[in-house]
Amino acid sequence: MSGTVEKALKLLELLSTYDSPVRMADLSRAANLNKSTAFRMLESMSQMGYVTQDEPNGRYMMTMKMWEIGVRAFQRNDLRAAARPYLQELVDKLGETALLTLRHNRDVIIVEKVDCDHNLQAISPLGSRSPIHASSFGKAFLMNEPVEQLAAFGPELERFTEHTLTSIPALEAAIRHARQVGSAVGSDEYRIGVSGVASPIIGTDGKTYGTIGVSLPTMRLIPEAVDRMVSTVADVARRFSQQIGYRETA
Repeated sequence: MSGTVEKALKLLELLSTYDSPVRMADLSRAANLNKSTAFRMLESMSQMGYVTQDEPNGRYMMTMKMWEIGVRAFQRNDLRAAARPYLQELVDKLGETALLTLRHNRDVIIVEKVDCDHNLQAISPLGSRSPIHASSFGKAFLMNEPVEQLAAFGPELERFTEHTLTSIPALEAAIRHARQVGSAVGSDEYRIGVSGVASPIIGTDGKTYGTIGVSLPTMRLIPEAVDRMVSTVADVARRFSQQIGYRETA
């Protein structure tokens, strides 16, 4: 590691241990740096948004940028562990297999799940993929994106069953409806006999980091059950998003 980078990181770590703004002289002494070196590093970090100075004393303190970076790292690296209680909650409330998916290009991948107790289940192995336009979990990823970006998938979408959405207008309509009700619903779109309900997990930066929901045999996706599934999945995804730092704006 570069000596300058190492010193700057140690200075930043030192600054994080203070509960109140600190004088540059105190920081340089504690970090065993001369004042000119400490000043240059603090100025560089200030320009990058990692530290700021209080008014009117000009003492240094950390900004929220490191917290934002830490939250994003948590969202990516520990999402599976954080998801497990929410997956279990979905199973307990809806009685269906609960899944967590991540996006890879134009596919979604199952990375965590909790199975239900039904003898008849939709087969959803960890690591299996489905196209983003042909499943509820994929469409849930698109709920938080500008509709105009969907054109990049077209003009025609690959068909897997007679129920697959194969046009951009049809996909746009499905996404708009999903936004209105809070969850995306898919039925027999990728595999006949498999349906799902899913919602996005949104992080502190407003981006979708995963989707969570239930997968079930289509025969159990009866009309009287859909509304409850949609609202329950949306509520669980909303609380999961709040846990990892998302705050809705007015």
